[in-house]
Amino acid sequence: MESKESKYYGKKNKYERLKKDFSLSSFMGVMKYSFQGYVHFYKYERSAILHLIIAVVIILGSLSLDMSVVEWLFMIFILLTMLAIELINTSIEAVCDLVCPEYNRLVKIAKDTASAATFSISIALVIAIFIIYVPKIISFLGL
Repeated sequence: MESKESKYYGKKNKYERLKKDFSLSSFMGVMKYSFQGYVHFYKYERSAILHLIIAVVIILGSLSLDMSVVEWLFMIFILLTMLAIELINTSIEAVCDLVCPEYNRLVKIAKDTASAATFSISIALVIAIFIIYVPKIISFLGL
């Protein structure tokens, strides 16, 4: 009978699995799994499309304003951080549902705090938008 470990990791022994593979095919495998994560996220998560719409609106709005390189870098950084936290939130929820499909107080805490992390970065994004965009819009309108 095949063990769970050999089924998951294949027939390689423990030390062969620990070797780092820096080949192009290994890198492409990592990219494939990451892409599959994005596909799942945008296909099944309610908040994914909302985040995508917000990012597109912010980027299009940024194109119409005279933003410095630093402002662009900051906006891109915060948008990608928001995406990363939302992806981590999704993975935490999936693991919680796998481990304990019925209601559990600790699962609720894990899910709620992961959601709070997403909400926190959303607040940071709103603050950044006010700091960067409001003065530019006021200047653009000549107020």
